[in-house]
Amino acid sequence: MSADEFEGLPGAAVSLLKGGVGKSTIALNIADRLADRGHETVLLDLDKDGHMTTQLGYDDAYDRDANLGDALIDGEDPEDLLIETDFGVHLLPSSNDLENVETRLKDERFADVKLRRNVVDPLIQNGYDYVIIDAAGGRGKLSDNALIAVQRVIVPLIPRAGSINGLNKMIERQISPIRQNIGLDILAVTPNMIRETMGQHNEHRTLVENLNREFGSFVPEYARIEPEIFDTLDDSEQTVDSIPKPGIRERTAISRAFKQGMPVSKFDEDCDQIPNFDHLADLVEEYSHA
Repeated sequence: MSADEFEGLPGAAVSLLKGGVGKSTIALNIADRLADRGHETVLLDLDKDGHMTTQLGYDDAYDRDANLGDALIDGEDPEDLLIETDFGVHLLPSSNDLENVETRLKDERFADVKLRRNVVDPLIQNGYDYVIIDAAGGRGKLSDNALIAVQRVIVPLIPRAGSINGLNKMIERQISPIRQNIGLDILAVTPNMIRETMGQHNEHRTLVENLNREFGSFVPEYARIEPEIFDTLDDSEQTVDSIPKPGIRERTAISRAFKQGMPVSKFDEDCDQIPNFDHLADLVEEYSHA
C-alpha cells in the first residue's frame, strides 16, 4: 500500500513508549464514553502483560489458547475473540502469548499493517463503530501496529522526571516516521494523574507548563493554559480569579473504579473528571469522520 491508500479507521490508540502512565485507564474510560453514546466500541488490549484484561477480571481469557495472535497473524475472525463486558464495551483481550506474537511478526511480510488488515478493519466492516487500543508499552512491532491500525494517537504523560524527554523520543523515533510515510494524527497529549495546584513549582506544574509552552496545539482544552497565566501566577503583584487545575486530575474514584474492573462513570457518575474523558471521546469521533 502507498501512503495515499491509507485512511485511518475509526478509533484511536492510547500510547507511550513506557508503562505506568495510565494508558489503560484512559483507554478504558474513552471506550466507555463512546459506548455510552450508543456506539459499538471495541477496547483492544495490546499490552503483553494484559494489564487491562486481568484488571477487568478476565484472567481466563488472558490464558486461553485462542488469542489475538490467531487473528493478527493467522487471519482468524477477531470477532470470535470479543468479550461482552458488563458496561457495554466489547473487550478484545490480551494474551500471555503476545511476546511470541511480537517475535513472529518480525518474520512476517507487511508486518506493520497486520493489526489493521486482520483485526481492526474486519471489526469495522462487521459493524463496530470504534476501536480504542491500549497500545503495547515499549517500541516494537505491536506498538507500531497499534498506531498504524487507526492512525490516531492519544499520549498520556504523568508528572515525573523525563516525561517531556520521553515524548520527544517517541515523536522522533515512532510518530514522525509513521506520519511521514503513512499518516498519523496526534489527537491529544494529555497530562494525567495531576495532583497539585499550578500555584506552586513542582513536577505537576512543570509538566503542564512545559506541555503548554512546547506542544500547545496538542494539549486538549481541559489542560490548556496560556503562558501569560503562568507568568501571572509567578508575579506577587498580580492575582488571578482562580488557580487553574488543568489535566486529568488524580482522583480516588478513577483508581478505585479501575481496580474494581469498571470505568469511573459506572463507579461514581459524579466524578468531576468524566467530562475530560468525554472530551477525548469527542476528539476520536471528530477526527474519525473528518
